Amino acid sequence: LARRLDLSARLGLGLAALALALPDLIYAGWVVAEPFAYPLVLGAVAAAVAALARPSRRSQVLFVALAGLAAFARIQFIVLPACFAGAVLFVGLSERRLRETIREQALPLLLLAAPVALALVLGPARVLAFYGGVVEAHVDPLAVARNSAPNLLVLLYASGFVLVPGALLGLFLALARPRSRAEGAFAALTLLLTVSLLAEAGLFGAVDRAQERYVFYVLPLVAIGFGLYASRGWPYRLQHALLAAGLVAVAAVVPLAGFAAAEEKMHSPLLYADYRIEQWLGSPGTGSLAVALAAAVGVGIVVVASARPRLATGAAIGLALALCAGFSATAAMFDTENTTSARRSFFGPDRSWVDNASVGDVTLVRNVDGQRGPAFQQLFWNRSVKRLVLMPGATIIDPFRADAVEVAPDGTLVAAGRPLSGALLMDEHAVAAELSGAEKVGSAPGFSLYRPVGQPRLSLLFNGRYFDGWLAPTGGVTLWPPPGQRRVAGTLVLELEAPATESISRLRLRLPAGALDVNVAPRAAAAVRLPVCAAGPWSATFAAPVTGYVGSRRVSLRSDAFRFVPGAEGCAAGARPRQVALASRSESTV
Repeated sequence: LARRLDLSARLGLGLAALALALPDLIYAGWVVAEPFAYPLVLGAVAAAVAALARPSRRSQVLFVALAGLAAFARIQFIVLPACFAGAVLFVGLSERRLRETIREQALPLLLLAAPVALALVLGPARVLAFYGGVVEAHVDPLAVARNSAPNLLVLLYASGFVLVPGALLGLFLALARPRSRAEGAFAALTLLLTVSLLAEAGLFGAVDRAQERYVFYVLPLVAIGFGLYASRGWPYRLQHALLAAGLVAVAAVVPLAGFAAAEEKMHSPLLYADYRIEQWLGSPGTGSLAVALAAAVGVGIVVVASARPRLATGAAIGLALALCAGFSATAAMFDTENTTSARRSFFGPDRSWVDNASVGDVTLVRNVDGQRGPAFQQLFWNRSVKRLVLMPGATIIDPFRADAVEVAPDGTLVAAGRPLSGALLMDEHAVAAELSGAEKVGSAPGFSLYRPVGQPRLSLLFNGRYFDGWLAPTGGVTLWPPPGQRRVAGTLVLELEAPATESISRLRLRLPAGALDVNVAPRAAAAVRLPVCAAGPWSATFAAPVTGYVGSRRVSLRSDAFRFVPGAEGCAAGARPRQVALASRSESTV
């Protein structure tokens, strides 16, 4: 593409290297669409420039094919035909031969119009599938502009920073005084595609976060814009210096730290790198300052070197490559560390532990407050997990089918009108479950795998008890009668431990026979014995003040152990709930 714009082979090679040094190439190691869309989009732009510069059926059909493939890879690139049509209008109007230009491009325009017409007939919502809701989105231009600001900021750094002032001037000159039709067409396409992708990222998705992954495709085009400026001999050096000063001011006033905090960075490899640098230097402020200083020093070097154009061009490309490679390496390091941590969090030593248990087709039973990420991991690494069902109160994890579960009076799990009879993978992140008619054969953090030894039924469900023993502020316990019986009788024993707070931890139990207040002193432990007697399922709920946080979870007390002891004493006359002091096993801190 650079050579088609009559840039030198050396400059074109440097720009091509930069296209491979971007932090977003980290996606090549992920199972996502970006690695496919990236070359397809750049190829589509190259074919479009060729078709506009010297119209031929080969280049025109090639553009239509690549644009279609890019849209199949990522539906956001459905804007490519509109960008091409806009570039046709620009070329025709700038040359004052609009009618002739449209006639030259009749073939691609007709080929691109056909699927648009088909989409209108079928209904855009059906064609866009998962993204069908965009046709009903309310467009607020001010909100879109505001949401685009973080995307522009991360693009500024991800591009290598130092090329941006020259790129802005180069694209402006290519629009205002193009040296060739190819140059004008390229600048128009780059501008239209950039605006379109920024508008999409500002209107859809996680608009309150930097969505670099949806707009980074334009960065190699921006770098070529710098090449167009450098090939002109670095004119307008004063304007270049003023633009550079403005970008440095933006970097100084708007630190990256706020965008890289917590989950804010999830759509930006540049922010992965910034976050990792912050960790190295010990604080968000110091890390963001270091990144901004490196970018500012690079810009300053280029501005000083601009008095000698050939030296400035090499220095700018070299500095941009160094910054991008540094960001890429740091982002890859963060990703590797994050992957290792995630593997420990989601699995034991075996990622395919469900498959290797050899229990046949497995149903993932998603419980209330289950986490989407771990559920996806289990589904991805274990192909024997064929079905997803939702317990009462559980939410969907994706747009695909997930049957709702009803719990029968005997504890049978019924989905789509039929009992679940095969192997079950129980999501126990915020729920503890015990089953009859099933044997536990394996576990991973937050999940338990059960093999049927009869008809699997729930015997106990402890909502609000996290997999690490902490209790949520609210929850409840339900017990079901044993198989073949209509009554449940016995004693439910809950062992509670208070964290190291400054006051007594309180828990209120609401039982069928009334309420019970449990008080546990700091760092102390107690057991609560609850008589259970019911014809059918027996339930109790609890509520407790928040004592702190474990990660993002609000927690109250801890219950590392609980058990149900069947027996007639639960139905004996005079049976009452009671609290027994225990020796604290450990000091729990939040």
